[in-house]
Amino acid sequence: MNKALGIVMVVVAVAISFVVFPIVLDSAGDLRTESQTDEFAAVTTGAGETSSGVVLTVDLWQDTAGYVTSVTSDNVGDTPVVGTYTAATNTLNVTGLAESDTRTLTVTYQVAALDGYTGLDAMVAVAPLLLFIGILGTIIGGLWSSWKNR
Repeated sequence: MNKALGIVMVVVAVAISFVVFPIVLDSAGDLRTESQTDEFAAVTTGAGETSSGVVLTVDLWQDTAGYVTSVTSDNVGDTPVVGTYTAATNTLNVTGLAESDTRTLTVTYQVAALDGYTGLDAMVAVAPLLLFIGILGTIIGGLWSSWKNR
């Protein structure tokens, strides 16, 4: 009976580990990034143009437009949508703008938070995996010890 209870506890511990692991990954991602907001005044579009490029002040996290969290406009005719991002020039293309008009765009996006600390970003990126491997190793070691002492 004691062995069966040990096995059940190990199975429950593994299940809990798999549920908690994504939460730990999200937390590590939140630690590695911070929010940056830029405001661009007098962004204009010409006749037949519904998009415009804005140059972000800080590099976008992992050079991916998916890390732009919001784009807003003070022009009621706009429905701004994140377009493409060009990493070489830090230019974000915003589409969904009204033709032949001027507006102020506000862009909120994720940037690297740990650039000032050499090696810390790499450690934080790997820490969840090391933690998960350590927990699984402890669980498997406990199971092996339980079977060994049969």
